[in-house]
Amino acid sequence: MDEAGAWLAQALADRNAAELQAKSRADSDRCHAIAKCQQAVEKAIKGIIAALNNAGIIHQPIGRQHGVERFWPALIRLPRAGANKEVQLHLHGLLDQNTCAGIRALDALIPHWPGPGQQFGRNTEYPFQNADGSWTFPAAPGVFSENEVKRFRALAHRIVNGAERVVSTLRRRP
Repeated sequence: MDEAGAWLAQALADRNAAELQAKSRADSDRCHAIAKCQQAVEKAIKGIIAALNNAGIIHQPIGRQHGVERFWPALIRLPRAGANKEVQLHLHGLLDQNTCAGIRALDALIPHWPGPGQQFGRNTEYPFQNADGSWTFPAAPGVFSENEVKRFRALAHRIVNGAERVVSTLRRRP
């Protein structure tokens, strides 16, 4: 298995874990379902980057950061070689404005340490502060809605399936 295949296999496993968590009707499981959706999206995008690197189209380090918005320039502005046209079509279809907005919203839920004087923001993993400064936690009732879970599940399916198409297209290239 190559690196792109490993990223995609883990993305699929994370998406499946998100589905298992989403089946629960408990408020306390929603943060886990959304966290797994984020991980599925992250790993699928990293799989695309790995495949593009392997094909010699780009030279983009993947790194260990969780957010994927930093990859947009590499994905949107591929070199204009004729052999890249089919890949570009897949990527432009996959990364439309609504999808990018969804990924941005999902990336915003990745836990991060706030700057000096800032509050811990809403995330899927660690306790955080409400606007009034009081503390809560991701599994608390009402922190995440069923609609958010549905939205991010649909996004994870779209991105993982799209990443598989992009990587498959890259593998078929001469």
